[in-house]
Amino acid sequence: MKKLMIVLVSLMFTMGYGYAQAVDANNNALNALATYGPDGANIGASSIVRNPPRPIEGTVYLFDTWYNNTLIVTTTQEKPIRLNSNINFNAKRNVFESKIDKETIFTFNFTNIEKIVINNRVFKNIYSPVDGSYRVFEVIAETDDFEIYKNYTIDIREGNPNPLLARANDKYIMRDSYYVKKGKSFKRLKLKKSEILKAAGSKSSVVEQYAKDNNLNFKNERDLQKIVSYYRTL
Repeated sequence: MKKLMIVLVSLMFTMGYGYAQAVDANNNALNALATYGPDGANIGASSIVRNPPRPIEGTVYLFDTWYNNTLIVTTTQEKPIRLNSNINFNAKRNVFESKIDKETIFTFNFTNIEKIVINNRVFKNIYSPVDGSYRVFEVIAETDDFEIYKNYTIDIREGNPNPLLARANDKYIMRDSYYVKKGKSFKRLKLKKSEILKAAGSKSSVVEQYAKDNNLNFKNERDLQKIVSYYRTL
């Protein structure tokens, strides 16, 4: 019965229905995942959305839309679960969510999830000694020697009733920061040449020359990923 349910869930996610047309199917699929998940392993649960007492401008969500191509790689299933829509990352709660209806969301937990790949961007649940807890980070770069992660948080800028300031409501402000993990070391990282070359260790001079020859900026994420891709070939 569980295997049959898993197959039905996979079909529901991959048929590519429009969001409005797939509310019931989406609801059933998410509830099935909450109950069974891949091979009977739970990967999330539904909950009621509680709106703040007064309006807050901005958003807590990382992606502009909920129509994101997603692969969920689990620790218990050989093939990843594919979602064609209805998923986003809540930076305030540090979780991935899917809408069941206007008042209910499905929250994914990483108990049985290895990684989530959304629009070709990889997210993992990593223990951060800096924060003293596990957090969901975006993986910016991975090598055998070090990894670079990106952390997202939400601040709230308080509004002011003064009409001259034109910001009566509070507003969500998304912040990001970087971390580098090397061996047992895990610390904050600034995207600048000296910090990246330090992580590169004995290969730093070769990496520096490659970046110079190809006009790559260590402060630019895409350029950094090209630099790290080259580093992996050394």
